[in-house]
Amino acid sequence: MGLLSDLFGNNNKNNGDESIPAIMPSGAIDQIRRGILPTMNTNQLMMTNGEVCHFAERAIRVTEKKTKHYEGGSQGVSIRVMKGVTYRTGRHKGVPVEDISYIKTKGLLYVTNKRIVFVADGQGFEKKFKTLTACVPYSNAIKLQFGNTTMTLMVPDGNAANMVITMISQSTT
Repeated sequence: MGLLSDLFGNNNKNNGDESIPAIMPSGAIDQIRRGILPTMNTNQLMMTNGEVCHFAERAIRVTEKKTKHYEGGSQGVSIRVMKGVTYRTGRHKGVPVEDISYIKTKGLLYVTNKRIVFVADGQGFEKKFKTLTACVPYSNAIKLQFGNTTMTLMVPDGNAANMVITMISQSTT
């Protein structure tokens, strides 16, 4: 099941947003499915000695934005006491309403044997692999948790990304 259908239910009519064209070669995906970590050549990512890139793919980071406003009405009576002076009785009752919107940032996701890097204009990040505490796969996304920070990334194949992360974490322990 995809991430958007989990978030919005099966009534989501905007299914065109769920697919992201893949840039990773199909041979590398086949290697991942067979349990072999592929080696990706990339000149966009600056790597340290001994660092190897195993996954490079287009991704969209989905960030939740909450806004709150108050809705309600008032009731009562205004009585004019004299010119310029008005006495008001009644009350105003506001009900807090929380709106949730999702911000989508396009970028590139790199998974090396030492880091997970999302290169984007505004919401990019770089995290050491050893700080990763959880990875939840979806068919079209992965959720990565680093301590108390959770990041959701839509990718063409969430299961392949999860398999790479799992293989790297098992080889480093």
